[in-house]
Amino acid sequence: MENKIIFHANIDDDPTDFTRLQDFAEASLDHVVLDGISDLTKYTGFGVTKSAVTQISVAPGRLYSAGKVYSSGSTAWSKDFITQLPVAGKKIACIVSWGSESDTDVRPRQFLINAETRQAEPQAVPLVHARVANLNVVIGNEAPDPVAPLVDVGYTVIAQVVLTPTGVDTIKMIEDNKLPSVQRHEERIIDLETFEETAGLQIKTLSTDIAALKQAANRGEVDQATMGRTLTRLAVLESKNGVLYTAIDSSANFFLDHSKSKLDDPLSHAKVEEGIRMPAAAEGVSALSIFNPLDPNATIKNGLMLPSYTREAWLQSGSISGEVQVAAYSVSSFDMVQKTIARQRIRYGNEFIVCTNSLWWQTGQFDGVSRFFRAGEIYEVLNPGEAWGHSWMRVRQIWIDTYDEAYWDKITTTTTVTGTQIAETWLQGQNMWLDAVGVCFTRLAASGSAHIAIVEVSDYGLPNLKQCIAQTTLLRENMKLNAETVVPLQPTYLSAGKRYALVITTAADHWVAVVPGQQFTQGTFFYVLDGAYAQGDAFKDLWMRLYRCKFNTARAVITLNPLQLPGGILAIDLIAGTIIPDGTSLTYEIQVGSQWFNLIDVDKYMLGQGGTIPPLLPLRAVYMGSVDCMPGLNLIDSSVHVSRPDVYAQHVTTTRTLPAPSTQIRVIERYEGFDPIYHTASCKLLTGAPGFGTQVSPSSVSTFIDPNDGAYERTYVFNLGAAVTQYRVLTRTDTSTNQRVFHVGWQKDYAL
Repeated sequence: MENKIIFHANIDDDPTDFTRLQDFAEASLDHVVLDGISDLTKYTGFGVTKSAVTQISVAPGRLYSAGKVYSSGSTAWSKDFITQLPVAGKKIACIVSWGSESDTDVRPRQFLINAETRQAEPQAVPLVHARVANLNVVIGNEAPDPVAPLVDVGYTVIAQVVLTPTGVDTIKMIEDNKLPSVQRHEERIIDLETFEETAGLQIKTLSTDIAALKQAANRGEVDQATMGRTLTRLAVLESKNGVLYTAIDSSANFFLDHSKSKLDDPLSHAKVEEGIRMPAAAEGVSALSIFNPLDPNATIKNGLMLPSYTREAWLQSGSISGEVQVAAYSVSSFDMVQKTIARQRIRYGNEFIVCTNSLWWQTGQFDGVSRFFRAGEIYEVLNPGEAWGHSWMRVRQIWIDTYDEAYWDKITTTTTVTGTQIAETWLQGQNMWLDAVGVCFTRLAASGSAHIAIVEVSDYGLPNLKQCIAQTTLLRENMKLNAETVVPLQPTYLSAGKRYALVITTAADHWVAVVPGQQFTQGTFFYVLDGAYAQGDAFKDLWMRLYRCKFNTARAVITLNPLQLPGGILAIDLIAGTIIPDGTSLTYEIQVGSQWFNLIDVDKYMLGQGGTIPPLLPLRAVYMGSVDCMPGLNLIDSSVHVSRPDVYAQHVTTTRTLPAPSTQIRVIERYEGFDPIYHTASCKLLTGAPGFGTQVSPSSVSTFIDPNDGAYERTYVFNLGAAVTQYRVLTRTDTSTNQRVFHVGWQKDYAL
C-alpha cells in the first residue's frame, strides 16, 4: 500500500480516516492493475451459455478498465430473446459490459445529533460504494448473412450470439477482449520455449538464407554443362582456323597447363599461366598470419580465422524420454577420412591481363583443379568426370578461382577408431558454422573416452565415414552424468540443404539419452551391427543439441601481417583454404600510402602507380555477411606469393612429331595486351633432333590486329631447306618495363 493512516493512542475518531484508509488501499490496487496487469479494457469470467431455447445465461465476471476493476456481482445474469428473434433471417446480438460506480446497500443508521444528551436520530444512508460491471445486449439488423452491430467505444464486447427464428443458434466468446491469466501466460511461455529449442532457433537465420538463395539463383542462369559442350565444339573449330586442307598435321596450344611446354629446356624462361607470361625476376613466399593475435575482431581456432562470435544453441532433437547403451552393439574398427577446407586462389597485379583462353577451362580438356595447388604439391583426381566443382572470375588485374564445395577430398587425413558406434542424422536447414555439440550421458563407465565426429550423409541416407568434416576426442573426465556435455569442435561449416550426422564411437560402457522418434522427424538414429549400419531406428533418436557461431557484427576487418619483397611488389598470388557461403564475401585490401584499396576494385589499381613499386604492403581481410553466417579463412593452409615480373620470356614447346616429313611449317601466335611502343615478340623453330640445337628464323612474318580487342595475331612462315619430322617452337617476348607486360594467348602450328 502506497499510503496509510497513522492512528495514535487516545486520538479521537474521525470517520473520514476510515474512508481514507480504504481509499489508499483502493488506489494502490488500482495502480497494481494499471501498471502490472493491463491498462486496456478487458474482461474475465462472464461465461455465456444457452440456458433455454431463446435464453442465455452470463456467469459472474469482472471488467478491467484503466486500472479499475468492476464486478457484476455473485449471481448470473440472464437474457431472454423471445421478443427479439428474427422473422426469417438471422441476427447477431452482442453481449456488452461497461463499468460504473454507485453507492449501494442503503440502510438506516443512528446519527448522534447532541453530544451532551447523546440524542440520536435514524437516517437511511448507503454503506457500500461499488464498482459495477453492467451487462446488456446490442442487437444487429436481420439479414441472411448478418454482421455484428456497431458498438460504442465505451462498451466491451464479451460475446456474440447468433439468433434464428427458432431461438439461440450459436455463441462465440470474444477472446481478444479477455484478460489472460498468469497461468495462461505460463502455458504459452512453455510452448514458446519448446518451439525455441527446435525450429525457433533455425528461423533466426532466415534473412541470411533468403539472401543466399537469391545469389544462388542468379548464378544458375547459365547451365555450365551446356556451356562446356558448346566451348568444346568451338575449340575444335578454333584450332582448325586458318589451317589449309592440305595440311598433314596441326596443333593448338592454349597454355592452360604444362602438357605442351618444355619448361626444363635450357632456353626456357617463362611462366605458363593461362598464356605464356613473363617469369618472376624476384619473388617471395609466406603464409597468411594475423597482425595482432589479440585482435578483438577475430577468433582463431586451430588456424581457422573467423570474425569474433559467441556460441548459441541452434537445434535440439527433443525432450529426453529414455536411454540407450552404446556398448549393446557390435565392436568394429572404423576409418574416418577427414576432408579439408577447399581453397580459393586470388591473383592480383598488372601482369594478370585477362586471356581469351581462360574460357577453355570449361571444355573439360584441362584439369582446372590444378589451379588450387602450389608448386611441388601432389594431388590426385579420383573422379575426373566430376572435377567441375570450381568457378572463376577474370577481370582486369585480378583473377579469382574458387572451389565451390566447402570441403574437398583432394587433401585428407585418415583416423582409425575402434569400438561400438551410433549416429544421428539431421537435415541442415540453414548455412551456418557449427561450434559445438551437446549430448547427455545417463550412465558412465569408470573409464573410457568417446570419439565424436561430424560426417556428411550419403545419397542413400547413411552416415558416410569417408566424408568426415570434424572430429575430436571426448575424455572421460569431461563427461557429465545426467546433464548436458558440451563438446567443443573446430568451427565447421554446414551447408543448407545437405544432411549431416553426429557419430559417437566408444569402447566403454557409456549410456546416452534418447528422445521419442516422433519428436525429431528430420533425423534418423543409426547403430552398427556386424561392421555395417543397420536400418535406421524409427522409434527413437539421439538427444543432441547443436551450437552455432553467432557473429558479433555483420562486417569485420582483420589486419594481417604485411607483404614484403625487397625491390618492390608488382604481383600477388594468394592461395588459402577458404569457405565463402552464399550471401557473404571475403575480400582483401592493401594499403598504399595512407589509403586502403580493395583488390577487387579494378578501377583503383595501385601497384607501381606513379613509378613507385612498394616493397611493403600492409594487408587486411574484410569479412561481409550477417550475424548468422560469415566466411572462414584457414591460415594454416595458406600461402602468399609476391613477385615482380622479368622484362623478357622464352618458351619452348614439347617436341612436335609429324606423320610425314615437311619443309613448310606455319606458326600463328596471338599476343594480348601488346603495345609496340614497349613490346616486341619473335618466333623460331628448333630443329636437329634429338638435341634441337638449330634455331631457324621465319622466312616471312605477317600481322593481323584484332579489331575487337587490339590483340596482335602473327603468322610465321618457315620454308625449310630440308624436310623434318620433328621440331620445337621457341617463342620470345620482351618489354622495356616490367610495369607494362603482355602475354601469348594461344599458339597454333601446322605443316604442309
